[in-house]
Amino acid sequence: MDASPVLANGPPSNGRAAIATLTFLGFALQLVQVGLLPLLPAMGKSLDASVTGTSWILTSGLISGAVFLAVLTRLADLIGKRPVILIALTLVLVGCVIDSFATTLPVVLVGRVLIGAQLPMLALPEAVASDTMPPDRARTAIFAIHVGTGTGVAGGLLAGAIVGAHPGHWHAFFVVSAVVTLIGLVATAALVSDSPARARGGMDVPGAVLLALAMVAVLLGFSEGPSWGWDSAAVLALLIGGVALGGAWWLAERAATVPLIEIRYLTRRDVGLPYAMTFLMAVGIYGSLSAITRLAQTPVASGYGYGWSALAVGWYAIPQTIGAALGILALRVARRRGLPAAAATGLVLIVLGFLAYTLGHAVPGVTMVAVGLEGCGLAVGIAATQLLVVRAVPAEESGIALGLSVVMYAVGNTVGSAIFGVLFASMTNPAGKPTLAAFITGFAVSGACAVAALALCPPLARLRQPSPENLADAVSDGQPPGRYSP
Repeated sequence: MDASPVLANGPPSNGRAAIATLTFLGFALQLVQVGLLPLLPAMGKSLDASVTGTSWILTSGLISGAVFLAVLTRLADLIGKRPVILIALTLVLVGCVIDSFATTLPVVLVGRVLIGAQLPMLALPEAVASDTMPPDRARTAIFAIHVGTGTGVAGGLLAGAIVGAHPGHWHAFFVVSAVVTLIGLVATAALVSDSPARARGGMDVPGAVLLALAMVAVLLGFSEGPSWGWDSAAVLALLIGGVALGGAWWLAERAATVPLIEIRYLTRRDVGLPYAMTFLMAVGIYGSLSAITRLAQTPVASGYGYGWSALAVGWYAIPQTIGAALGILALRVARRRGLPAAAATGLVLIVLGFLAYTLGHAVPGVTMVAVGLEGCGLAVGIAATQLLVVRAVPAEESGIALGLSVVMYAVGNTVGSAIFGVLFASMTNPAGKPTLAAFITGFAVSGACAVAALALCPPLARLRQPSPENLADAVSDGQPPGRYSP
């Protein structure tokens, strides 16, 4: 391991070995999450589960992840990011081991609930980097982590495709996931140091419960809308109830002596705008990736599909990997003009990717390029918005602040998936299959969301951090200064 440099406030910072470990955690997270998608039909058939039961294999992890996110990111601010990462990885490992041997749906769901502890990994590695490294190294590390997540998407697609070629052996995916998680656990324990910064006070239990319930209600409502019906009483109750619980959480946080997160962060443009951009970016990413793999496997006889096998879909892992790796080069060009410019660069690439999907869907080579553009744009865009968040809040609040960024990302993914679900259910041919127009409309809507996020970059670029001489005034006004400038 390289010698650790020293931060201005004294404690040693993490070096290259830690950056490599944190980047690997990003890779492992997405591999475990994305690799499950192509395996759901095989798992449902093997477990003799209904369509609804099969959908719960995915939904259960999403819901438990919302709860883990609300609790663990705040706990990380209180006791340290590193120990909470170790706790989360241990839960994921146990869940993977359970599912490696599971033969019934209830047992699989138990494992998936534990695997949901991976969701805070979208925030905590970045928080460790921002808290324990000098600004330049922190920026590089956070972008490297997001390159790792992009590569993890590719790894998940490849792993799912390979295992999907042998549907009866879906347990192998969880074995691979367990090994990857164990490597991350050991490496974190051995190579990653923690920041001494700790939040004051304790856990805001009422705030954590309200936030978790609000996220569970909204995510479950959007997840089950396509199958239960958007006008069903259950879905409407979940969505309306989730909004009401979110409002109750907001009021509770304003009144709390030690809130889960300072509400003033959410009302400040230097935090609120990056959150909005994260949500808009996320709307199209998950749904479009699922849609393009579905389109590729649609029979040629349909008039628009490629007729690829599940294994052939693994080819999409190549442009995804290349795109994520090129994110580092895009970063080096864009960050010379500041983080808002870096975010804009990522969003332009995402918009181009959706444009390629919309106009070039009939040519597999064009969709391969689109996957690469998306991968590169997402690595740059999400990393830039998270850096904008962590530079605007104190170190002891970075865990929950990034945790809320992940909430925006998770809700955006769910909304995007719901959009494609509605389109696929409402725009069908006589055989009940989605029409080509359903795919094109979904890609266009996703691209429009990315354009909306791009429109937020100019007002974000006009914001300025307080100068050193105005630092005391900024703090006295209740506006904590950021640690990084754009």
